[in-house]
Amino acid sequence: MADRFYQHVFPNGLVLLAERMPAMRSAAMTLLVPAGTSNDPADAGGAGSVLSDLVLRGAGKLDSRALTNHLDRLGLQRSSSTGIYNTRFACAALADKVMAGLPNYADIVCRPHLPADGFEAAVDLSLQAIEGIDDDPRHKLMIKLRERHFPYPFGRSSMGDKAQLEAWTLEGAKRDHAHRYHPRGAILSVAGNVHFDHLKRDVEKHFGAWDGSEPTPPAMVPAPGGTFHEDQQSEQTHIGIAWASVLETHPDYYAARLAVEVLSGGMSGRLFTEVREKRGLVYSVSAGYSSLRDVGAILGYAGTSNDRAQATLDTMVAEFHRMTDGVTAAELQRAKTGLKAATVMQGESTSARAGAIAHDYFIRGRIRTLEEITGAIDAVTVDHVNAYLKANPPGPFTVVTVGPKPLVVPA
Repeated sequence: MADRFYQHVFPNGLVLLAERMPAMRSAAMTLLVPAGTSNDPADAGGAGSVLSDLVLRGAGKLDSRALTNHLDRLGLQRSSSTGIYNTRFACAALADKVMAGLPNYADIVCRPHLPADGFEAAVDLSLQAIEGIDDDPRHKLMIKLRERHFPYPFGRSSMGDKAQLEAWTLEGAKRDHAHRYHPRGAILSVAGNVHFDHLKRDVEKHFGAWDGSEPTPPAMVPAPGGTFHEDQQSEQTHIGIAWASVLETHPDYYAARLAVEVLSGGMSGRLFTEVREKRGLVYSVSAGYSSLRDVGAILGYAGTSNDRAQATLDTMVAEFHRMTDGVTAAELQRAKTGLKAATVMQGESTSARAGAIAHDYFIRGRIRTLEEITGAIDAVTVDHVNAYLKANPPGPFTVVTVGPKPLVVPA
């Protein structure tokens, strides 16, 4: 790994990671700043999302338009988003252009202008997104499912709270930036055709003066769980189901992931086969593992017509419980093939690798190779998966429904 993976921690606490991919002409960067929804101010849900937009509206010597034009001229394909733990800034382009953009990203996180007109626009965009939730009942459902299943503050929505955002101020945003945009807890990862010594030198030059301490982790409050229905008069009913799973760092993690692949790994998964193909109950059904550092969960979803909603919920719960009977060798092999294929395909993308090594370090404190990951998948046996499923039956369930009438959760 010595000539492929690199890591360095600067005196200010910033972690630099790199994966050298000399066959690629491109490179990608991911920058994680410890300003996520879980540490949004208690009275300002959604402040992190507002701030992630606001810091891009002028930084360093460039105003908003000049900064946008400069990054466009570099050819940077870029994105930003706020997650549970971090705000993420990412870009990808030819390797030398990504390196040329480093000082701009240092300005964005360390020296943003935070203009008043930009603040108003950022808040307005967040409020528009919140108002649009009613037009996307699946999104509304998953927000409510996370709120009820994950302990506070890990179930908070990145979109935030309408009343709190309407009361949020520019002065509050500036204090928030000073409090949460700090290098301790920040991770900068680069993947592609880069030279690590040059990268480390440039990062130290542009980010070395960044200072501050990591925000205090929030205290957890137990999740309410249970059953919740939100009335919405429509022709469809949306169903969300969640239950606890192991953490990513748990020895049974890949047994759990492969079990979920058997349950919902494409058109051969049990949910698709039993709920949609055989019974024709839904137009959409799925389940997936949700990866948080502090909490693991399985989240399931179905969209169906109102007259089929109760039968859909009954059948989904029955399929979840049927997993405790175990999986077959053929099902496990299909699941392994699908999970490894997704892993290998990510390995061919500099953007995916920059994000993956940052995620690995955040969750595990180290970088994993693709070979390690595929080896861990291959090492899982049918006996391991079936022992895991027998020892970890699904439930208790958190169930959320959005539609014209509530449903009865089967015992």
